[in-house]
Amino acid sequence: MINNRLREKQNRVCYNWGFQFALWCSILWGISYQFLEILITRDTFSRLKTTAGHAYAAGAALSAVLTAMITLIAVVWLLCAGDIKEIRRAALHSPGASRRFLIQAITGGLAAWATYVTAGLSNTVFAVSGVMFYPLFGSLLARKYLMERIPSKIKGGMLMICAGWALFYFPPVIQKSWGQHTWVGSILGLLTGIGWAMEGVAASGSSDLIDTDTCVAVRYLYEFAIWAALLLPLALFLPECLIWQYIRLVLYDPYSMGILFLIALCLCFNYFSWYRSFTLMGVTEGLVISNVSGFATVLAGMLLAISMPTWIEAAASLIMIFGVFQVYWHGLSSTGIYRGVNLAPMPACPFLQDYPDDHSAVPLKTRLLLLIAAKGPVWDFEAADLLTRHIRSPITRQRCRNRLRTYMIEARAAGLLTSVEETVDETPYFQTGKLLSRYQLTAYGYGLLLQKQLLRPEAGNDRTDRE
Repeated sequence: MINNRLREKQNRVCYNWGFQFALWCSILWGISYQFLEILITRDTFSRLKTTAGHAYAAGAALSAVLTAMITLIAVVWLLCAGDIKEIRRAALHSPGASRRFLIQAITGGLAAWATYVTAGLSNTVFAVSGVMFYPLFGSLLARKYLMERIPSKIKGGMLMICAGWALFYFPPVIQKSWGQHTWVGSILGLLTGIGWAMEGVAASGSSDLIDTDTCVAVRYLYEFAIWAALLLPLALFLPECLIWQYIRLVLYDPYSMGILFLIALCLCFNYFSWYRSFTLMGVTEGLVISNVSGFATVLAGMLLAISMPTWIEAAASLIMIFGVFQVYWHGLSSTGIYRGVNLAPMPACPFLQDYPDDHSAVPLKTRLLLLIAAKGPVWDFEAADLLTRHIRSPITRQRCRNRLRTYMIEARAAGLLTSVEETVDETPYFQTGKLLSRYQLTAYGYGLLLQKQLLRPEAGNDRTDRE
């Protein structure tokens, strides 16, 4: 009975952390786009609203500069956290990761470019509001490719969000109240929502085997490489093209660079929070909660004295807030597992008994799953001890142990692990009164590692998840 209460408490804490990360994502998103509104209303960008070509070029320039800044911030963050080696492991030694990171970089990069263009053609409120249908599209992709559960209450909440989005989005489009390029901006807004929904699904797949902060850093390294491959030839053969003109205008203007740095800082930690929310509550609910960004954008505009909302914008924001909280209240009472997958425990794979030293090149989260595959069932504190036994600093070792415990909770929520035995932490191994779990790989987790060629089918049981 005590263990059941602790399990329910851990599920609520896990879900609330996911909610808080998604909420921080939306707040930082709203603030960053109000900073963007300040930037594009300067004389440097005065021709954006009259010439579509200038909007496309300025959007590309902003995307390239912001990508470089966000990449630098993310890499410095991992360097300060002592996780810089994880970037190499994720990029070079994680099977299938390159394809997923490329999808994230392309879809997310194009979405960012499209929303900057839309902001230039109209304004940032319209650019943000065009994205708000993306939980609906993202949930369809998550259900198909990640087998996420979508209960009826979540569907009801998403319908409310879509109603708010329609109220927010279509009246200005029909009335053309955002200017002559409203229809172009509306189409770009739809493409933006599709792009970010696709990135969210790909990011959740990456986060199954790689730490979320590392995923963000590598994803932006990929996008930076794409922009470099596109812009460097332009610099050599067409140095006076509009894109490079805008890049030079921004680079030589300290005020614009300062605003861009603030935007990059907000967007970098926005991405850290966004990706982490997927590991704790799933893509569908992570996208839903992050949709508070529309309300955050309107509120930030009021607080910064940049813009005041119309009554339609205020009503649409309230409708979407009600939809978000309907999803949230349902999630609090859930089982803590957001995928409808085969949770049958799988036996240990004897060929991996000498692990983890033989696989130290792979990311830490992947190493943890392979350790449990080899030793399972294994207590969470035993797995943490085995993977941190080489760390000499007690502070660093304890921090890494706590992170590994978080990884196991995330993997259980994703359906990769199942808890076959539980007890109360009295020693304490992690913290007195916390729940200790004995984890074993699920059939779904086994199938995922098999698909990524991290396990050999002849070495263990040949059953895979057929759901």
